Order: sequence, then structure tokens, then C-alpha cells
Amino acid sequence: MRSTRTRSYILVTPAKNEEKSLPLLARSVMNQTVRPKLWVIVNDNSTDGTGKLIKELSSNHGWIVGYELRDQFFEYDSTFRYSVVVRKGFEVARKLAHEKGIPYGFIALVDADFILERRFFEKVLRQFTKNPRLGIASGGVYILREKKLTWERTNPNFARGSPRVFRRECFNDIGGYREFYAPDVLSNYMARVKGWDVRQIVNAIAVQTRPTQERYGYYKAAIRRGYVNYCLGTPVRTVLLWALYMGITGSPIKASGFLRGYLEKMLTKEHCIDNVRVRAFVKRDMSIWNNIVKIILTETVK
Repeated sequence: MRSTRTRSYILVTPAKNEEKSLPLLARSVMNQTVRPKLWVIVNDNSTDGTGKLIKELSSNHGWIVGYELRDQFFEYDSTFRYSVVVRKGFEVARKLAHEKGIPYGFIALVDADFILERRFFEKVLRQFTKNPRLGIASGGVYILREKKLTWERTNPNFARGSPRVFRRECFNDIGGYREFYAPDVLSNYMARVKGWDVRQIVNAIAVQTRPTQERYGYYKAAIRRGYVNYCLGTPVRTVLLWALYMGITGSPIKASGFLRGYLEKMLTKEHCIDNVRVRAFVKRDMSIWNNIVKIILTETVK
């Protein structure tokens, strides 16, 4: 495998109205102990100073390239648009790498609202070296609360959407980055179906400058999560129990949004995923028993 012969990677960042966050991310990427060979920043119709910042970065650093996405799409759709922007970024990055003869074994993604610890990519790439079957790995997402970094507790055996790294062979094997309501979740399942391992490297610290769901609103994010679970084929019983668990331990508003999203798709009988193997895998993985195990595993990670 090409990825076993190099630690080199190319990086993509989608950005829309990120003039406050992007400089912080850029500084942390430039300070990485293992820097990307190519960094493509996709400006998605920003109306603030994001475009100007990207131009300044690309003019001062030859390995940074800005790409302007001008498709007359101005209302940010958190349920689908993100995947369109990121997919285009990967297409541009891979094409440029080919044209410039840039060797790489890994393809990475980081959103503009992150600050990465200096050894972030070094830590993540080390896990790929240790495990040749590791296909996708993310860092741990942390939030600064009361002057203390707090890990956003999620299943450590499920890679976060960002920041994440794909092994090049795995990326090709799963057909690249798909346009979907939750492309990160879909790619995780596609990789596992193909026999690749997926992990979250919790000690690779990525600080998010705003909570994951804050940009689009917690209720809308919960609706999106309901969409995703229906499209992937999550059993109804599991969805009802998840909604109950969310209502008891978290927020009734999130629980209602989650149910609404699932039921909306179910009533319209929308069929999102045609891959029978993926739907069968999700059905097993999202069984009630497996979800109980995930909750216990998440709570026991320190």
C-alpha cells in the first residue's frame, strides 16, 4: 500500500463566513510537526472577509491553495450542503496533487472552527502506522468550558466527522466522499463494511471554538440526525429508545427534533441508501444491545 511508505497527506477545509476562526486554524496547521503537502481551503460563497484571508494565506504559502465555490447557493443547508462543499474540496485537492506530482498516502479534513494541538496529525498518523487495517481515524473533539478542555464524549470506535484522516486506499475503496446528510457517518459504515477499522484517537486534541451543533441550532441538528438514522436504516425500536434516552439525559427538544426528522423521512418513504450490505450492517450495529454497549464504552473512556 502507498500509505505504508509515507506519512504525507493532503488537507481540505470547507469555509463559509469564517473570518474569525480561520486565522486560528491556519496558525495551528502551520505549526504542525507533520504539515500537509497541500492544503485546499474551499470558500463557500462567504459574505465576510473569509475570501480575503484565503487569498492572503495562498499568496504567502505555496502549499496552501484557495478554491472559490461560486454556484449561487447562499442559504447554508446543514443537512446536505456540507457534503457537497467537502466533496468538491477533495476533488480539487486530488487533482492538484496529481498535476503537481505531490505524493500522499492520506487524505485529511478539518473544519474551519478548530484549533489543532501541535502534534495532532503526528499522533493520528502514528496509529495508521501501527494498524495497517485502520482506514479512517479522527481526533478527539474538545470544548473549552470554564477554562478547562472537555472531551465531547462520543463512541471512541466511531471516527468524528472533523478533523479526520482517510487512508488513501480506504478512501478509494469506499468510493470517495459521498454527498449525504451525514457523509462522515456513511463513510464510517462504508469502511467497516469493506473490512477497514475506524477509530477516534481521543488523545489527539482538536479544540472546537464553538459546540458541534451551535452553528445550525440544536433543534435543526437533531432533525438532521433523525434524517440520517432513517436513511441508514436504523430500526424504529432503536430510534424510540434513543429519543427516550435523549429526553431523559439531555434535552427533550433534541429528542423531539430527532423523532421529527426520522418520522418525516419515514412518512415520505424516502429511500436514501441503496447499498444492501450497508443497511444490513447498520441494522445490526444500531440494535438496542449494541447501543447500550456503546453508551457504556463512551462513559468509561477517561
